[in-house]
Amino acid sequence: MMTEKIGYSTIDEIINDILQILSREYQEKIKEMSPDDFRTIEHFNFGQYIRNKYYHQNSAKEQLLESLDDQVDYLVLGGDEFSDSIMEKLYQRITTSKK
Repeated sequence: MMTEKIGYSTIDEIINDILQILSREYQEKIKEMSPDDFRTIEHFNFGQYIRNKYYHQNSAKEQLLESLDDQVDYLVLGGDEFSDSIMEKLYQRITTSKK
């Protein structure tokens, strides 16, 4: 199956896209998890999806990495570090939203 090229250039665009595919029920389950539990449970499933879709398949990856607010050398940032960062921001967005 061919994955379409994605051109998201900001973290907010990625988080908004992910929130569109996560069911409300699953978002409520995430709110019950600790940050460590969320990362541990989803690293190989959702983390891999994020890495593949938004890092490896992203046609705007350079602009995205340059937009990161962390003081990271974006030229050496790997896919796993990228997906961990996105998952952390996703967790923050979900857990700080109203129930």
